[in-house]
Amino acid sequence: MKKLIALGVIVLSMNANAACTEDFNKGLSEFDFAMTYFNTGASSYQLAVDESRGQGRRSVICSHLLKSTTGFDVAKSSFTNCGSAFNSAISSCSGQSSDIARENAGVCAENTEVATNNYQQVALTLKRTCFIAAESGNIILPKIQEI
Repeated sequence: MKKLIALGVIVLSMNANAACTEDFNKGLSEFDFAMTYFNTGASSYQLAVDESRGQGRRSVICSHLLKSTTGFDVAKSSFTNCGSAFNSAISSCSGQSSDIARENAGVCAENTEVATNNYQQVALTLKRTCFIAAESGNIILPKIQEI
């Protein structure tokens, strides 16, 4: 399950180090961006499930599954960037700000794993649901690129 970032706004405001503030803000920005896409992936998957219980129009289901894989793929990348930014903040910050950055880097890493697992599961469902024609046996979905 995705986790939320601990905000150290008060602690951060007391820290005069500009690099710390910049790293922290980048981490928060990447986290927000990742959460937007993660939520898009989750809601699109739910729409695909709902459609499969109704009329089951394959074209609609496939559209939702494709949007879901895209959402989880982008979320994975942004959660990775989030972790990198907070890892930089661990070094550039001090005291409690550094501790909060360490906690946030861990949250980003856990969320990266969740987004990656969700992507893999939805991509498998997409492949099995939408590429079932005899000639599509060799369809290979793109893997998440490692940074």
